[in-house]
Amino acid sequence: MRISIVIPVYNSHEYLRECVGSITRQTFRDIEVLLVDDGSTDDSGALCDELAAHDPRVIAIHKKNGGTSSARNEGVARATGDYLTFCDNDDFLRDDGCLARVAACLSDRLVDVLMHDNCMYDDPTGTIVPPRETHLAGEVASLGKGEAMLSIISHGVVSRAVWNKVVRTSLVRDAGIAFPEGMRNEDTDWSASVFEHAQSVGWLDDPYYCYRKGHGYAQTSKPVTRAMTDDLARIVGKHIATIDELGLAGVEARAIRAYLAYPFIVWMGQTSSIGECRRDDKVSLEMCAHAPSLLAAHEDPSVARAALAYRILGFWGTARLLGIAFRLSQEVARGHQS
Repeated sequence: MRISIVIPVYNSHEYLRECVGSITRQTFRDIEVLLVDDGSTDDSGALCDELAAHDPRVIAIHKKNGGTSSARNEGVARATGDYLTFCDNDDFLRDDGCLARVAACLSDRLVDVLMHDNCMYDDPTGTIVPPRETHLAGEVASLGKGEAMLSIISHGVVSRAVWNKVVRTSLVRDAGIAFPEGMRNEDTDWSASVFEHAQSVGWLDDPYYCYRKGHGYAQTSKPVTRAMTDDLARIVGKHIATIDELGLAGVEARAIRAYLAYPFIVWMGQTSSIGECRRDDKVSLEMCAHAPSLLAAHEDPSVARAALAYRILGFWGTARLLGIAFRLSQEVARGHQS
């Protein structure tokens, strides 16, 4: 079994060596690391070549700048592994046995998508903040796809990020799944497509991926814009339509709605926080129409709280409440980084 790890690279010389080293040091050796230099303007491209020269499993790919989605699509197109996963160029794997545990899990039970949680790495303090422990692997292994997804979602650990998933490469290729280029929230879209086409999912009780927070280059440090929230609205609407297009029904359809419900309430909070969730706005009215079906799939604990507010305050009142909560969370995040 070979695992391909796709890493989009853009102006990340400061962190890239640590990122790649955490992967090439793995005791599981049958890997390939696809470094996709997305037109870096610093010396990250040269570092990609240096790392590739020192390890034949590392492949340096250079392309014109096209954004994260474009770089990931290029990496996926070049991947030769049975499974593929992703790593951001400033993140890293927690210890040298991570991928061996992934491979052992997949050897015990082959699934289309293996999910796991992640640690947070606090960059200013240099400390790893682990999540709470999960004990879901056995339960999830005994369930079909829809029930398994709902179980993971109900524990509040499902992630829209693609680096929390190890996916069968043939699934991605056969279904023609690609990252949307020129828009944000691409992870939400790609992961939704994977879940819609997968036949089986698994869970690994091992939060081995370390997500770096607290530095100014992180995507989470970027301010919310109307273009960003409109992208998220399009993604939610697209995948609501896909449920019918693919003929998904019953628990499987509910699982996809439960997955979409969290980005839906994120849209409500973000759009309200910038004053763009309005009764005279076409996108807002379209999202309002989706609220009954999505908030009925309230397995996620955060969605369950929003659904309760929705029953009391309605769509517009809940959006205002979520907007206040989002602004407060952003203030706390900015205070942590300063």
